[in-house]
Amino acid sequence: MDSNWNIRDQMRRMQEETDKLFEGFAGFQPFGTYRYREVLPSHTESEIVCNNYKQPIADMWETDKDVLATIEIPGVQKEDININLEKDSLEIRVEKKDEFKEEDKKHGIYRLERRYGGYYRNMSLPENVDPNKIKATYANGVLELRMPKVKSHKNGRSIKVN
Repeated sequence: MDSNWNIRDQMRRMQEETDKLFEGFAGFQPFGTYRYREVLPSHTESEIVCNNYKQPIADMWETDKDVLATIEIPGVQKEDININLEKDSLEIRVEKKDEFKEEDKKHGIYRLERRYGGYYRNMSLPENVDPNKIKATYANGVLELRMPKVKSHKNGRSIKVN
């Protein structure tokens, strides 16, 4: 047996192989989470997605005047929500940090727990919305994006073939 063999490395490799298997099946992300990818000089910031980020449930529909989207991100403060407009997509990133501290000097107990995670979603913008007039509201664990439609340009014309 190889002296460099490590059960943790083997388990991690098996997990990565299983994740690849499911990712190839209709773009399915196992457990709705994104896996951390190591930061390499060739990667841009938008390509890097952190571990422990859940993909929130999102709905998008269209009315006469707007395109609306709702994203379920319960248990966060609106200050933790970051929405960035990139070319033809919206990137929604929520980072949540929790810390629990317990101390009992009489019994010699000291406990500090930290949890870090959040939500990440990248949504393509429909072509018929005005990206400069998007409004976001957050209430009761639901982020609502209201994206006003632009009037269609009726500059089309028929072209004669010579």
